[in-house]
Amino acid sequence: MRTIKGPGLFLAQFAQDTAPHNTLEGIARWAKGYGYKAIQIPSWDQRFFDLDKADESEAYCDEVKGKLADIGIAISEFSTHFQGQMVSVHPAYDAMFDGQCPAHLRGNPEKRRHWAADQVKKAAKVSRRFGLTEHVTFTGSLAWPYFYPYPQRPAGLIEECFAEQARRWKPILDLYDENGVDLCYEIHPTEDVFDGDTFDMFLDAVGGHPRCHINYDASHFIKQQLDYLGFIDAYRDRIKMFHVKDAEFNPTPKQGVYGGYKGWLERAGRDRSLGDGQVNFKAIFSKLAAYDFAGWAVYEWECCLQHPEVAARKGATFIADHIIEVTDRVFDDFAATGADRATNLKLLGVGG
Repeated sequence: MRTIKGPGLFLAQFAQDTAPHNTLEGIARWAKGYGYKAIQIPSWDQRFFDLDKADESEAYCDEVKGKLADIGIAISEFSTHFQGQMVSVHPAYDAMFDGQCPAHLRGNPEKRRHWAADQVKKAAKVSRRFGLTEHVTFTGSLAWPYFYPYPQRPAGLIEECFAEQARRWKPILDLYDENGVDLCYEIHPTEDVFDGDTFDMFLDAVGGHPRCHINYDASHFIKQQLDYLGFIDAYRDRIKMFHVKDAEFNPTPKQGVYGGYKGWLERAGRDRSLGDGQVNFKAIFSKLAAYDFAGWAVYEWECCLQHPEVAARKGATFIADHIIEVTDRVFDDFAATGADRATNLKLLGVGG
């Protein structure tokens, strides 16, 4: 068994246009001050990192490595959540995704798709340059508008969706394999891969690809009322990354998992700061330790109540307190008999 690494912090939700949250060095020092040992970098946010420049210039990568080494903080992983979503976009969402992509791509979904795929591909080489072995992204979605349909879906629609997803993602996965990096999909409502069954469909479609893995985040499962602890048992060999995010689900006579179009504050299922929700992190950390999870425990903050500064400060301590420093011996070794095979056979009454 290995001790889980951490605490780490995903920077995306903490980015601002004011210091110290508007530069990589500033936010890295800020995170280090709260006790974080690593940062997960959103590759789309050029206030922190220039993915295109990192792809072109090893010197730029070395410069970033040097700055963070001087601060004393590591990079846990890079993220392409934004770009990964744009690899597969249903036309219903074109206008909204145009607001998240470069201006020269707006109004051209096909051009946007190829740009997004290229961005995720670049992150494979960049991750290798930084000595990282995992990367996190989203699958995007072609079928989400039909997840609870009326009229009923025509036969073959979902199968065709995942076949198309495989056509788009398998070349990307192959490139990750060439670079020795696992591509970890965050299983998330609004993506085509939003639970265990849909991950299985995607994995089958890409031929059980050896680089197709999971970023585990229990907050997305508790809001769906999915067995988030059993999920670890079922997918332990595919879980390569871990977002530590709390959530709660409190159904009412008027609202359940779909949220009734309410804002986050009024939803039955909502994200919370660590320790304020219903996720059993003691059980999660125990399971991951027992299954020899080798990655980072990375805090992702999305609470609708608590101030992010307070959440960040408390979150580092919360994760550190939950990481289990695994034992290097069995607790009852002190009572060992020192018997050999011959003694064992004798104890069993087996002759010879």
